Amino acid sequence: MERAHRRTTTSIGTVLALRSITLRNELAGTVRQVKLTPGQIVEPGTVLVALDASVEEAELEAQEAQAALAKTTLERLENLRQHRATSQEEVDQARAERDVALAQMARTRAVIAKKVIRAPFRARVGIADVHPGQYLNEGTELTTLQGVADAAHVDFTVAQRVAAGLRVGDSVGVSSGSDGASVPARIVAVDARVDPTTRNGMVRARITGDATPSPGASVRVLVPVGPPTSVVAVPVSALRKGP
Repeated sequence: MERAHRRTTTSIGTVLALRSITLRNELAGTVRQVKLTPGQIVEPGTVLVALDASVEEAELEAQEAQAALAKTTLERLENLRQHRATSQEEVDQARAERDVALAQMARTRAVIAKKVIRAPFRARVGIADVHPGQYLNEGTELTTLQGVADAAHVDFTVAQRVAAGLRVGDSVGVSSGSDGASVPARIVAVDARVDPTTRNGMVRARITGDATPSPGASVRVLVPVGPPTSVVAVPVSALRKGP
């Protein structure tokens, strides 16, 4: 029986989440609140770590009072200007002071927001060692976030001659169990360069389904080599082994 056949080669790949980050704090400060439960799935916007922002909150109250005063002064001078009881220069000066006060408020609010670290996307929380009262320097690693999705990436390398024959959309087989059963995946990217040391090319495939391996897992990838050819298939029962 004649059928299409394509030679294959095997490579070892690594599973990667579609979105994965190492969570760090932009500003230094003392931890006030921690909601980092390893393995928990968090939704976008969930507060994970909150640093103490009492100083900034007090500054914001003072700036709000200053902005209110600047606004009142500006309105009073504008009314006087309509009756030519003050100069335009004084009105412009008051308007500038009002704008500066508003800008200072916006800056303080931004600092307060940066001291509240939220989940940027739906993700699973990794292991964390952060506790209330702990002082964190700027850029301290808090935990890792692995995006939760019904798909994952598989990165693997193949010889340069094999990589040259792969195209986006080609199908590969991914196996992570000892039973050897593989699930199909589609190539989504082929690296534009070959590693000058190993002469291998990096390839990325996407695997979909609820049973995708965990990020970081090692998998076996069955990669097609060359174009399909027509071959004659013989039933296994028709084969006879012997010396």
